Amino acid sequence: MKIGVNATFLGEKPTGLGVFTQEISRYISAVSEDFVVFSSAAVEGVPEDFIYRVPPSIRGSLRFRDNLLRFMYLNIRLPLLCRNSKIDVLFCPMIEFPFLPLVPVVVHIHDLHPILFSAQFKRAAAHFRFSLKRLEKVAGRVTVSSESVKKELLAAARIREEIIDVVPLAYSRDRFYPRGPEGRDVFFEKYSLRGRYILTVGNLFPYKNIDRLVEAFLTIKGKIDHSLVIVGRKDYAAGRPANDGRILYTDYVPDEDLPKFYSYADLLVHPSLSEGFGLTPLEAMACGTPVISSTGGSLKEVIGDSGMFFEPADTDSMGRLIVRVLGDEGLRKRLVEKGFAQTLKFSWEKTAAGIMESCRKTLEGNK
Repeated sequence: MKIGVNATFLGEKPTGLGVFTQEISRYISAVSEDFVVFSSAAVEGVPEDFIYRVPPSIRGSLRFRDNLLRFMYLNIRLPLLCRNSKIDVLFCPMIEFPFLPLVPVVVHIHDLHPILFSAQFKRAAAHFRFSLKRLEKVAGRVTVSSESVKKELLAAARIREEIIDVVPLAYSRDRFYPRGPEGRDVFFEKYSLRGRYILTVGNLFPYKNIDRLVEAFLTIKGKIDHSLVIVGRKDYAAGRPANDGRILYTDYVPDEDLPKFYSYADLLVHPSLSEGFGLTPLEAMACGTPVISSTGGSLKEVIGDSGMFFEPADTDSMGRLIVRVLGDEGLRKRLVEKGFAQTLKFSWEKTAAGIMESCRKTLEGNK
């Protein structure tokens, strides 16, 4: 079976979706004799012989012209490349795929946020709905990141349940592990961190529910001596960030610093209204940080009994949990130990194997 991966969006420094695509490609290439990644950039861990270089101009951007070129490439050039390269199945790591494919396709859906929070995604929400409609007609199979996403997808689209495969994501074990005290002082000085802190990580889209976390923190800050550190891009915020001396917004941070933020935090709070998977809590647990989280979306699936939970809209419960965990060292240690055990359930090898199995089922279904 010859799998192709649509990585035409991939840049030189992948994050998020790009890391997922890179890791999947790396593991598939390691067990395949014939394999193609369609990408304009090198893919770490994938031999150059397996990469078909596409023009960087079709990665897409905020400019209409670039996105028009991308649309044309995906729907005209890419299907022909797949057929001419004798691709058996094309894997698309997000809901962006040829609308008239010439080979079977497997499409991964990470979440349904553009539908659940359409006002926050604006024009992207309409494009997402249109793509779902086409997906109903062209997908060989659909992979999703969690049972939660599967349930939401079945409610939002006419996609047959029997062609949906749940394939959980993973974290990068070579990046996310506990950091020691060496370098801690320099790190704290770099980000103007003052003493112990609670951490939250993610963009500031309203569905991330950071406003309620801030509200809970302001209510309980007299009971703790911690600061609240918010790692996330401010330009996604719905309003002006809270102005409080014990709340620090770092905006974007380099990839190499994120494990340090996790490792040196006393607690990660993940208040999101919904998550398709919940990679942030997994990364935090891998770094030895206890986690409390909302019950939004897939978060209980990913965290299991390794964390403590509150309802997303219940700021009182959120605040009480923060105070309880910070004040109970024995509880914190138990959460850390459970967190390490929970992270062992996830790996990119398992994710890649799940993707390959979906591709195999697609190919057999088209024979």
